[in-house]
Amino acid sequence: MMYQLLRDVPSGKKIELTFDLIETTRLLVLAGLRQRFPDADSDELRRRFISKLLPRTAVIEAYGFDPDKLA
Repeated sequence: MMYQLLRDVPSGKKIELTFDLIETTRLLVLAGLRQRFPDADSDELRRRFISKLLPRTAVIEAYGFDPDKLA
């Protein structure tokens, strides 16, 4: 039933729902990081968030820090 409902949703609405889901997921990850690291500043939270999204080697290459060595 759910798949049929999703098939009937217009493409524009599917894109909107996808972006809403991405934003909600981003907010939930950030909330979890804030809870685990309450003293972290915005730069540290950004680094920790990035390290959740990308493989370690990509983080080192693209952003210049090793996520395994975050304080």
